[in-house]
Amino acid sequence: MYNLSRTYLFLLLILSFCIDLSAQIAEAPLKFFGYFQTTFYYQGNRQNSRDRNSFSIQQLNLFFQKDLARDWTAFVTFEVLNNFSMSKQWGAINLGEAWVRYRASNQFNLKLGLQIPEFNNLNQIKNRTPLLPYIIRPLVYETSFNEFLAISEFTPEQAFIQAYGFIPWKEFKFDYAVYIGNSPNIETLAEQKGQSGQDSTTSFLVGGRIGLRFAEFKAGISGTYEKSNEWLQVADLLGIGADELNNIPRVRFGGDLSFNFTKFVFESEMINVRYDEDFFQLNVDRDFYYGNLGYYISEPLAVYVGYYQTYENLRAANFSQRAKIETPGIGAAYSFTDRIKIKAQYARVMIRARSGSIVADEKWNFFATAISVIF
Repeated sequence: MYNLSRTYLFLLLILSFCIDLSAQIAEAPLKFFGYFQTTFYYQGNRQNSRDRNSFSIQQLNLFFQKDLARDWTAFVTFEVLNNFSMSKQWGAINLGEAWVRYRASNQFNLKLGLQIPEFNNLNQIKNRTPLLPYIIRPLVYETSFNEFLAISEFTPEQAFIQAYGFIPWKEFKFDYAVYIGNSPNIETLAEQKGQSGQDSTTSFLVGGRIGLRFAEFKAGISGTYEKSNEWLQVADLLGIGADELNNIPRVRFGGDLSFNFTKFVFESEMINVRYDEDFFQLNVDRDFYYGNLGYYISEPLAVYVGYYQTYENLRAANFSQRAKIETPGIGAAYSFTDRIKIKAQYARVMIRARSGSIVADEKWNFFATAISVIF
């Protein structure tokens, strides 16, 4: 009888907790929203007739947000790429962010949990496809290309602690952000050496950005530092001992400039990636630049011209490689409503690469149309 009474009491306590929790949820409801971008593209190469065209759900993002208290907010995002299908082994689905934020003031905010860190202008908003006029984003931000381009070499993808804010002074605002996260040396299921998703070293990613805003003008510089073991996988190809490729420092430096002037919109960035120059057997330089100039013909219709360039120079004991990708292009975007935008884009892709005595020189034409929808 005594045990039964304790059980009933415990159930009543649980029931009262659930009722109280439901009341709290009713006071601060969970906000849910998302968007997706459906594309059709054609790419042609007259040199080798490897033409192709395809429809694709290029990207779908889901967002969950809840105010936990007066100054505390939780945020979770999921990202689905490239017609995702687990059974057919298409695309990918990723937990993009899962963080809680404490907002003390405009001058100080603190995010704790998985998040996309500040780096240049585009990194944090690269997945906001309905807000962007282009279909294919500047190459190092195009997450749908993650299967064949080393995007993570150029931009930090994750952090776990970030402090940020802005300091106003007269008509200016000074932005800052500092963060820390895991190194790129993450355990995978394929390696089966330990718990997947965990850092396999004792090193960290550290980085930050400082910037200036004035009216419609925005500029900033960014940087990160981390140690990478990614070159261990190709030690034999490079002709370098595995011990010498362990924990090589990698530094990213970035700069961004953007502004609006009457009906014109300009965006530009540069990123330099350098491995430790003191390590004489491996020298890797990676650079990326882009610039876009847009013009609003009318309030819903915008056109733009752009240019992207990616460059890599790798030198090792038994291996050398140089590669350059240039992508000039034009595009247009039309907003039917605040939630529906259609886009068109053309790019000329020029690839020049040399690896030892092998030389590649290819030119592609890329046409794409898309619709971006917020729901």
